[in-house]
Amino acid sequence: MSLTVVLDGGGVHAWAQRVPPRDVLAVMEVIRRRGAGRVLVPSVVTVEALTGDARDAAVNKVLKQVDLVEELPLTRARAAATLRQGTPGSAVDAVVAEAAVRSRAGFLITSDPDDMAALIDRGGGATHIVTV
Repeated sequence: MSLTVVLDGGGVHAWAQRVPPRDVLAVMEVIRRRGAGRVLVPSVVTVEALTGDARDAAVNKVLKQVDLVEELPLTRARAAATLRQGTPGSAVDAVVAEAAVRSRAGFLITSDPDDMAALIDRGGGATHIVTV
């Protein structure tokens, strides 16, 4: 069974480290053991993850290895807006949470666990939050 992992900006940076944090390594190992998995990054996350200069090299390497979700149809934008209503978090956080709920992600790697947990809970998701 394939495992889906979703990354926010902090998750992308953690994945891009030469030696990722222990919890990120554990998620990578789960994917490896299952022999199947995908890592999703909504393209809007790149606004937070990239700087526009040479410091982006490691992040760009990660972005080449993941499934970059480049489209945000109106139905998904509305779903993200619904998640955001009455919860903390930015519009980018809501798009990331919507991707996790929609894809039934096993893990969401984030530097914003409280906001993401509130958004995921509002969406009825069962995604495990990994804090970096």
